[in-house]
Amino acid sequence: MEIKNYTSAINAYRYASESASRPTAGKTQKNKGRNTDKAEFSVSARASFSDTLKTAAKAVADSSASAERLAELSAQIADGSYRVSSEDIADSILGL
Repeated sequence: MEIKNYTSAINAYRYASESASRPTAGKTQKNKGRNTDKAEFSVSARASFSDTLKTAAKAVADSSASAERLAELSAQIADGSYRVSSEDIADSILGL
């Protein structure tokens, strides 16, 4: 097997090696060679977001479970007859 026109591959390798070893403006010595992102949220933004999530979760839970079903489940849990199949759990996790 004969490989022709390999100089472009060698040049690409050299360019990548040289650019990795060159200092980049804006990078500190501590973060050299690592890409890092940072996000900061104010306390009020975090509280607002968590309140929104709680409200949405409560709305979904309230809309998908009737009072009768919740009472039935509570009774089964209290008397020890409540059982969950592993297949149902797996299907729920996989979204089936």
